[in-house]
Amino acid sequence: MFNILLVPLDGTLQSANVIDLVRRVASPGRATVHLLCVIDPSYALPPGSESGIAPDGLTYPPASAQTSFARSVLATAAGQLAGHNLIVEQHLRAGNPPADVIIEQAGLLAAEVIVMGHHHLSRLRRWANPSISGEVIDRSPCPVLIETRDKGLT
Repeated sequence: MFNILLVPLDGTLQSANVIDLVRRVASPGRATVHLLCVIDPSYALPPGSESGIAPDGLTYPPASAQTSFARSVLATAAGQLAGHNLIVEQHLRAGNPPADVIIEQAGLLAAEVIVMGHHHLSRLRRWANPSISGEVIDRSPCPVLIETRDKGLT
């Protein structure tokens, strides 16, 4: 059982299985689960514009949509962990590539484990979009648990 868990989420259907794995490996009553959503910096809202309107009065609809989606992913996961006697913290970070942000966050939090999903991609898609989970496994300062089940499969 782990006490400090970092859980990067991307909002795919597999996220429910990742949260299920977190519930199974987190120490009830002692664990802090750090949920992390990483967004592209070009879609990050400027500081002070949490409402979607920047201090200069401009609106950023794509950035607002990305930020809203990321916040809903974090809130949904936090809701799925509610009632399981765990401390849950939500982190929204902007950065690229996402693996760098995940690894940096693991170090900052002194994570004991990273729990994340893995997408089954073809060789061509893997070549075009390298595996984030593969990069995290290669460079992580702590163990990495990978959930490979697709949503709905047991």
